[in-house]
Amino acid sequence: MDLAALYQYADRATEEGVHALVFPRIPGLGADLAVLDAFFCNFIERAPAVTTVRPRWRHKGEGPLRPFDSALGRTLVLEGDDCIDPALFQEIQDCALDSLVWLFDAEDALQAEAAIEFAIDASLHLAPLVVIATFNGEARGVEAHGIGAIVHLGEVVAEGGEGDELLVADLPTPAGFPERPRTLPVPVPVLEQRLVAHRAGEARRARGRS
Repeated sequence: MDLAALYQYADRATEEGVHALVFPRIPGLGADLAVLDAFFCNFIERAPAVTTVRPRWRHKGEGPLRPFDSALGRTLVLEGDDCIDPALFQEIQDCALDSLVWLFDAEDALQAEAAIEFAIDASLHLAPLVVIATFNGEARGVEAHGIGAIVHLGEVVAEGGEGDELLVADLPTPAGFPERPRTLPVPVPVLEQRLVAHRAGEARRARGRS
């Protein structure tokens, strides 16, 4: 069903004439890369003019950040806590990005709303275009409260609601910031609390292993 949904929305995006299509990370499909690779090969054959930005290209959480070129310009894909971790902000800013894609797995509706609020700030400091690519719903024991959004230079130009949605926005050609940002964004309190809770959990697990 997840794969069928991806096909459906990819076809809709193609019909609407999009130039770049950003895909969320779907837990039910992430374990089988062969299936996803086949899907993207098939999509490229059917829509060669559309550039895809895929979850597989995300930063894996270790080592230096590795942006890549896409139809969204110089692009970086982050997942989960990496999207909101202040320890990465200076390195992200130094990458001189055109776009930042967040695969953000909100744990409740409050976090999902806070992520959009923070994306507005990030689009003024880290990358002029911030895309939140996520999913919403519950299946196979996985529950998600994501709200997709496209944010450009402090303005939310498209925002999702409940359920699956295709978000489309007309954006200018990637050109970076009008001038280099001099400050870094500050995560909203809800997201700071999430980071603190996750780090405390990691510390407990590390003590248990030792």
